[in-house]
Amino acid sequence: MTFSQNRLAKNNVLLVAGLLALIGMGVSSAISGNIEQSTSSRVVKNDSVATYHTSATAVFNVSEQIVGSASCKECHKAEYAAWTATVHSKNFARIGSPSGQKISAAYGNTEACLKCHSTPHTPTAKFESEQVGVSCESCHSAAGGPEGWFKLHSNYGGEGVKRNDETEAHRKERLAGCDTAGMIRASNVYALAKNCYSCHVVADEKLLAAGHKPGHSDFDLIPWMQGEVRHNFQVDQTVNAISPSLLKARDGVTTEQRKRVLLVTSRMVELETLLRNLGSISEENLGESYAGRRGWAGRAEDIFEYLDEEIGEAIDNEHVKAVVEAVKEIELGRKFEDQDAAMKAADQLAKIVQEFLDSAGEADLAGLDPLIEELDKPVGKPYLP
Repeated sequence: MTFSQNRLAKNNVLLVAGLLALIGMGVSSAISGNIEQSTSSRVVKNDSVATYHTSATAVFNVSEQIVGSASCKECHKAEYAAWTATVHSKNFARIGSPSGQKISAAYGNTEACLKCHSTPHTPTAKFESEQVGVSCESCHSAAGGPEGWFKLHSNYGGEGVKRNDETEAHRKERLAGCDTAGMIRASNVYALAKNCYSCHVVADEKLLAAGHKPGHSDFDLIPWMQGEVRHNFQVDQTVNAISPSLLKARDGVTTEQRKRVLLVTSRMVELETLLRNLGSISEENLGESYAGRRGWAGRAEDIFEYLDEEIGEAIDNEHVKAVVEAVKEIELGRKFEDQDAAMKAADQLAKIVQEFLDSAGEADLAGLDPLIEELDKPVGKPYLP
């Protein structure tokens, strides 16, 4: 049994427990300090070939700027259909489960639940259901507002100009504008991964104290993006491609390249996320008895070993070596206690992963393919029109 297979087996029980907790997680409305079940989602009243973009931070939703998935459907009909078949889209429907109500009551309000199980929005947003789960803008960032990317991302040079007729100069200007507006595009692998792990690794200490699990103990981008989350219809609305089809058509990024980059980036970003969580634990929760500390430190140890012993053995890459060097002196697992070192290492990893992505188009990452084969088992069924 390889290290990766052993890690998967070791974490299987924790994974099931984490999934059950997430599935059972309910979202309810806090009114005058009392927890009451809600029947609708939260409405807030008030540039070259094979180059990967590397925005430093994921952009979190701003409720007033959410345009809603029905707005996206106007042009992205196949993507919308794929989304409606996912667990993401139905997350909010799990309101009222015993475990969800218990956690909500213990937490005292539902703000933390809404961030990852819904899409907080205002009445102007367009949704076809009152129960809105994790939707388009949960992953690609809020699109509306005067400075938003919604209208910009489909403007190819003026009224009537089609995507295939867009000039290269206009394309660069448009995409730069979308990045500035906070759009998380398929090429922005760092922001994409950061956004995923911001929910799949739970960082809220109070939420964990209320009974929520630290998150999926074995979440990986590759199997999820190959499964029901897959919605690569950019080039052809009748074909759900294995990897982003527009990246391949325009920038030459092959499916193999995409998976290799996702493997390394996901491990680095998850380790960065875990180290930040460990570095920010409040003093009263630093003891080994705290579930978050145990879950984060144990998982960080697993990820570090995977980067060192599996990825590090498979490819000779300076950025992987730099990550190992930055983290190797930190005692993870049961012995973790050096929060300053964890936070310092997390800052280093944020820079290293972006440097890795800047050079990923030219790096020799083919040695990762056997590791990818182990992980390349889709979670759920991809939508096929």
